[in-house]
This record gives sequence, C-alpha cells and structure tokens, in this order.
Amino acid sequence: GPPPARGGALLLAAGCASLARCVSQARAVAAAMAEPSKEKAVSAALGLGAVWGLPQEGPCPRPGPGESVTAALTYQGDDVPRGLDPTGLVKTFRDGSGSDGEYIGCDFVRRDVQMTNGRGGGHTLDEHGFTLVDDAREHIDYKNDDEILNQYYPACAELVKKTLGASEVYAFDHNVRSAQLKRSSEDLKGGNAVQAPLFFIHNDYSRNSAPRRIRDLTSPPKFNDTLRKVLGDTPLIDPARVDELMARRWAFVNVWRNIKTTPVQMLPLGMCEGATVSTEDIVTFEIHYKDRVGENYFSRHAASHKWVYFPDATRDEAILLKCWDSAGKDFAPTGCEKTVPATFSLHTAFEDPSTTPDADDRESIEVRTIAFF
Repeated sequence: GPPPARGGALLLAAGCASLARCVSQARAVAAAMAEPSKEKAVSAALGLGAVWGLPQEGPCPRPGPGESVTAALTYQGDDVPRGLDPTGLVKTFRDGSGSDGEYIGCDFVRRDVQMTNGRGGGHTLDEHGFTLVDDAREHIDYKNDDEILNQYYPACAELVKKTLGASEVYAFDHNVRSAQLKRSSEDLKGGNAVQAPLFFIHNDYSRNSAPRRIRDLTSPPKFNDTLRKVLGDTPLIDPARVDELMARRWAFVNVWRNIKTTPVQMLPLGMCEGATVSTEDIVTFEIHYKDRVGENYFSRHAASHKWVYFPDATRDEAILLKCWDSAGKDFAPTGCEKTVPATFSLHTAFEDPSTTPDADDRESIEVRTIAFF
C-alpha cells in the first residue's frame, strides 16, 4: 500500500467560494450516503482531485538533474469510461468566473510514480510535449487582468513564436493559480477568480475540442473569453483565413510561469512525456460552459508513463507545455508530411515529497496560445 502520510490521505477541498457552497456540498454528502450511486459525483464536488499527504518521516532530499522522487498522482480509476470521444458520463459545468461545479463520473485514484528532475534533460515540444526555457523579462503585476491581457499576452505569443519557429501565434486565455489565494476567494484585479492548482492528470484539449477551439476564436469572444475586454465583438482570428490556417500544422501551447520572486517550493507542475501515453489510456471529459462545450482528456494509469518536473522553477523561466499538435503521430491526418512523437503532454500539480514544512505556497500563471506554422 502507499506510504503513511503526514495528516493522512484527504480529498482536496479546492476552496469554497461561499458558505452557501460549503452547505450545498455537505448536503450532497448526506444525499450520497442515501444514494450510493451518486458517490463519484459527490467526491468530485468536494474538490479537484486528491491530496494524498506527504511522507510521515519528513521531506526527502531534492532530486538532482536526472534523479527521481516517488510522487503520488491522481489518475482516473479503471472503471471510468475511456475513449477519445465524449460519452456524456464524465463532465462538469463551469461558471463565468472559470470555477467548476461537480466533477461528475470521475473516480480519483492514487498511483505512485517516479517523478524525474528534468533539468538538463533536453526535453523538447516535438519529442516530449514540453520544454523549459530561460525567459528573463520586465515583470508585470500578474494579478492584474489588464496588464496580463495587454502586456503579457503579446510577450507569451512572441516567446512561443520564437521557440517553435511558428509563423504566427495568438494568446487567448489564462489562469492564475494558488491554493492559498483560492481558499481566501481572492479575485484578480479585473474580476476573474484565482484558481486552485489542479491535482488530477489531464490535458486541456481533445481531438474534437482542439480544432473546434480554433474555429471558436474566429467568432466574437464569448461569455467566458478573457479577450472580450480587449476585443469586444472582434474575432481574434480572421474567419476568412481559418481554413487556410488549419491546413497548416498548428499547435496549442501553454506558457506556464512562477509569478513569485522566490522559486516554486510547493505543488510544482508534473508533465508526462507524450509518446509514453497510449490512446487506450484516455478518458474524455466534457466541460459545459454557458455557451459552448469543451473537452479535456483525463487518463488511467499505465506503467509506460514517464513523468518529469523542473524543481525550483523561477520567475525568469517558463515551461512551454503542448496541449495539442496537429502533427502528433497518433492523431495526424492521413498524408501529413511530417509527424512528431508527442501530440500533447498530460500534466498535473503534485505534492513533491522533497517539500519542506515551511515552504511557500505556489503562485503561477499559464497563458494559452495557438501557433500556426
């Protein structure tokens, strides 16, 4: 069984936005006791995955480059319906602030994996689905939506364009994450809610939602789109060009950054090498917005999965994380001139067993971009 944990295993309560929501969740638990069939939906309502606790004996040494620690990650159980297309059984409903309701149909299970320090490992977006880059810059106020939209979005687009050699890149969405700020219900300047780190393994798109998201960006920004403040009713991408753009290779890439002046000490980002994940491991998860339905991929555990992280990430570094690549070998269309091993990289926040008890809470931002080659 898993090693003893400080404080025991517990489901992460991602932070109740209000007393009313806490009461609602308590009622859901009571209802589940009377109706066992609702157990999975209720467990999801209480959090965003599982926090399994750190080793009782205290922190282990921080792994050096190429060395590993044993990390407890949250996969989906083997009984959750798998497949590359939606089943309608695994889903959530997302509100206008970006917060999710119940995670219906999910079964969060613990699996211990070897998490390797990837510094100096030569990881690339094509081969592995992620890379670490130096990116020292003049920093903005990362809790100010206006500065993020007007200054940081263009900077992220330029970074992705330079790193990938893309011909054009558009930044279109972002999340600021902090467990502590989420618990205090802090909002960004501009109104968007701070989100908790996600403690379950996922990818941001599916084979259906990735191309659909591009076409969404050719319409006026919708209710949940951050760019409504900047663009109004003007589409981000010219609808007259979308067919020509999508005939090229294209890729969704997230720019992930620590926004504190100190290195990440707690709840770092773990990434799975894309080519080590079989399509047979995938669970399709639906996200129901007010005016559209998105899809993510979740996953069951497989021994083939290789996990990597970059300990002590600083504000002057960025992790580029690929969430879909039209040239990924498992999904590329017939006749594609060039394919690459990694279509995407499953990823998750996790409890690093080398974290010390006095470690600072992580604060991070990820900006979503679409790149056309």
